[in-house]
Amino acid sequence: MSLKTKKIYILIISVCLILGTTGIYQALNKKLSIKLEDETIAVSTFASTVREVLEENDIQISSNDKVLPDMDTKLKDGMEILIKKAFNVALLVDGKERTIISTGESVRDLLKEENIELSELDKVFPSLDHKLKPNDEIKIVRVTETIVTESKSIPFVVNTIYDDNLEIGKVVNVQKGSEGKKELSYKIIEEDGKEVQRILVSENVVKEPQNEVIKKGSKNFIITSRGERRTFTKSMVVSASAYTAGYESTGKTPCHPQYGITSMGTRVRHGVIAVDPKVIPLGSSVYIESMGIYRAEDTGGAIKGNKIDIYMDDLSRARKFGRRNLKIYVLK
Repeated sequence: MSLKTKKIYILIISVCLILGTTGIYQALNKKLSIKLEDETIAVSTFASTVREVLEENDIQISSNDKVLPDMDTKLKDGMEILIKKAFNVALLVDGKERTIISTGESVRDLLKEENIELSELDKVFPSLDHKLKPNDEIKIVRVTETIVTESKSIPFVVNTIYDDNLEIGKVVNVQKGSEGKKELSYKIIEEDGKEVQRILVSENVVKEPQNEVIKKGSKNFIITSRGERRTFTKSMVVSASAYTAGYESTGKTPCHPQYGITSMGTRVRHGVIAVDPKVIPLGSSVYIESMGIYRAEDTGGAIKGNKIDIYMDDLSRARKFGRRNLKIYVLK
């Protein structure tokens, strides 16, 4: 073999060795990217697994961090490794606050990680689509709706009829009133067990009320025993007795300076009565049925309330009169 031929063979073998070495290098060297949070790192490595390439690039992974694909996955050229670092968030739910270590992208992811279920009514702050950040505070408000039915009375109305055949001040109950009943249904909205809203959804009358009917006397006049028409302000039944100006009734003798003098300063006489001024004002004219018209000018220590004392000039007549119930009218 000539020298020239030997040189050609050597050149060919050298080229083959170079090409083979290059192919092996390219086969072993893998280009990939590591995405860490918002940063993407381009890496060229001879490492064989995800764990090895992360250690090679001094990327620390805690037990709560999420790595995709997992740490023991064999590396391939063009592979993307996604790392989600775990962080703390505060979660308030069902009356309890706790710290959660999460790698979730959103509030929805966090709740899914923690197996927390929501009803259609529950409220979440911030929203489910909120992108989680370290030290976020998540609050879940449990919302419930219930229907409650309550009974309520319906008051009756008092209808008044004025009757000219009844004396003024007299009241007659024609029909007794009775309350009705209705049922009210409310939607009760509670948040975390506390009522926040009450909405009336229905109202049903179970029993109608019965109105009360009364008659009130409007007749304000009488015809006296003398045939006179006199108007009056009120009528009443009183307990009547009789008295004289003497010592037996008043404790005064004729020599007393106030003997026979009324509380109004007038002298007692036929037609004077003693009254309780709180019931019958002094100076009033009073018609006593079957006895005529008298004038209230005197008072007495025992004359209180619906009582009167009729003056008589004879002690035997006063004693004979005794005590009796009489109907009287206070005249205008």
